[in-house]
Amino acid sequence: MRRVRDELDPEEQIIAAALDQAELDDANERGVAARIEFRPEGHAKVTFTISREFVETARALDWTTGELVAEAIGIAIPPAHST
Repeated sequence: MRRVRDELDPEEQIIAAALDQAELDDANERGVAARIEFRPEGHAKVTFTISREFVETARALDWTTGELVAEAIGIAIPPAHST
């Protein structure tokens, strides 16, 4: 991420830093935040930010990495409601 950020102009760097901070704030509030970036190459990049408190809880519960990731996905991306 740092190398990509260095390629941004100063205004874009400020916007990227603000997005990063908003993601951290969201993760601290909800436990997990997710960001999806649709890349020009046609693929999407998904990034999860998991709060320190959530990680510590997972450790205390002796969760596996898979359990932590599954729980994080469930918090960050709630199930769609069918109508």
